[in-house]
Amino acid sequence: MEKQIKVIARYYYKRDYFVEVSHEDSYTKSRDYWLCKRGSARKLFMFSSPFKNAPTEERMILKKISPCIERYENTVSIRTA
Repeated sequence: MEKQIKVIARYYYKRDYFVEVSHEDSYTKSRDYWLCKRGSARKLFMFSSPFKNAPTEERMILKKISPCIERYENTVSIRTA
């Protein structure tokens, strides 16, 4: 069985960072929030949460983005040969 995961929103932030919001077509109503940086293939999982409304979603992202950026910048990439 194949799952359908759709990117449903992007919130742009400073220094080329943005948060990609995805939703899986399944029984859950949760959205996944991923920290991304323009020009990089890396993504950092931030959190999951059910959608309430846009202002609440924006507040949750702003509350969590700074520590996630720090984690993103300090994570060592593992390269495969």
